[in-house]
Amino acid sequence: MSIPKEPRQLMINVMYLVLTALLALNVSAEIFNAFDMVNKGLVKANDALDASNNDLPEQIRSGAKKASNLQVYADRVDVVRDISRQGTDFIKKIMDGVIDEAGDRNGQHDEGDYVIAYGIKELKGKRDYDATTRFLVNNGQGEELRQKMLDIKEQFLQNIDEADRAEFASKIPIAIDDETWTKSANKKKNWADFTFGHMPLGACMPIFSKFTNDIKSAESIVLNYLAGKVGLTDDLKFNKFRVVSAPKKSYVIKGENFKLKFSLSAMQVAKVTPGFRSL
Repeated sequence: MSIPKEPRQLMINVMYLVLTALLALNVSAEIFNAFDMVNKGLVKANDALDASNNDLPEQIRSGAKKASNLQVYADRVDVVRDISRQGTDFIKKIMDGVIDEAGDRNGQHDEGDYVIAYGIKELKGKRDYDATTRFLVNNGQGEELRQKMLDIKEQFLQNIDEADRAEFASKIPIAIDDETWTKSANKKKNWADFTFGHMPLGACMPIFSKFTNDIKSAESIVLNYLAGKVGLTDDLKFNKFRVVSAPKKSYVIKGENFKLKFSLSAMQVAKVTPGFRSL
C-alpha cells in the first residue's frame, strides 16, 4: 500500500493502524482472562478432590479390620497418597521455576514475580513466551514433566490388583499425547516443544493445573478402588428417605388426565457433631 501524500488521509491511516493494534491488545487481554478463569476453575476442582481424598484413608483402614486378608489394601493407602503428593509437588516445583524465569529471576517464586495492574495482582511475565521456551523446552523441564506423568500413572497402577490392572489403565486420567506433535505442520522437536514452545506463561498455568487435577483424580480412583476391596460399598446404609414426584407435563388442560410419577429417593446423611452447624 502506497503512503498517501495528503496529510488528512495519512492521519486516517495512522489512526486505523493504532485502532487495529488496540483491538489486538483487547483480544489478547480477553484470551488471557479466559486462561485465568479456566485455571481458577481447575484450582477449585483440585481443592474439592483434596477434601474428598482426605476422607477415604481412615475409612479404608477401618474397613480392612474386618478380615486379615484385607490389610494389604489398607497398606496401599499411604503409598497411593505419597505418589499423589510427590507428583503434585513436582509440578509445583516446575511451575514455580517457570514463574520466576518470567518474573524477577531471583531463584525463587515470590512477590517479585507479580505486579499490580488496575488493582489486580497478576503474574509479571504472563505474556512472556521466551521464558517458557527457555525453561520448559531448551532446559528440558518439559520433557522431564512428560516422563514424570507417565511414571506416576504406572505407580498408581501398581497399587491395583494385577487382575484388575488392564481395566483401570484406561480409567486413570493421566495421558500423554505422543502422536499429535509428530504430525504438527510446524516442525516440533519433541512433546515439550509442541506443548510449551512459544506459549505465554499465562496460557501454561492451566496446563499445570490440569496435570495436577489428573494426579488428584487418579488418586481418588485408586483410593475408591481400595475402598471397594475392603467392602465399604457394602456398608452403605441409608438413613434418610424422601418421596419425589415428577409431573409428566407442567400444565393441565381442563378435562385432561393429570399424570404424575412417584419415586422414593434414599440417601446417607452424616451426623453433625453437637456445637457445629452443618453447611
